[in-house]
Amino acid sequence: MRHRYCSRAGFTLIEILLVLAIIGMLAGVTIFAIGGIGKKARVDTTKAILETVANALDTYQLHIGHYPSEEEGNLDALRTKPSFDNETLADNWAGPYLKKQPVDAWKNALSYEIQTATSEDDTTPPFRLWSNGPDGMSDTEDDVKYWPDEEDAASP
Repeated sequence: MRHRYCSRAGFTLIEILLVLAIIGMLAGVTIFAIGGIGKKARVDTTKAILETVANALDTYQLHIGHYPSEEEGNLDALRTKPSFDNETLADNWAGPYLKKQPVDAWKNALSYEIQTATSEDDTTPPFRLWSNGPDGMSDTEDDVKYWPDEEDAASP
């Protein structure tokens, strides 16, 4: 007597390939979605850093009477006391206003420049502060800007 057992003990190659294809598609969609979230999170983090540095700049200005100049070390004047020509200014420095060198979410240094008004009724903001964004290059679309008193402040 012969008995034929016709049992199916596993998956076919087609079934395994189909499952792998579905898993691959789900992984691709997930990675794509997470990538966009990560980029937005870095932009939002950089905006928060820019606002913190802007607040430190405003505090410096309140104590010293002007924003840090290139001669004073620009943003470095927020961490280390500049050498002032005027002893009163040196006494007014109440820093450090920041504990460490400000960098954006991509670990790049921030850019800063003082703006000068051309007339008394000029609404030019006192300074410009920005991150060069993920590409690290200035004046590109991915820059994250903080322009005080302007509508497009901190726009990516």
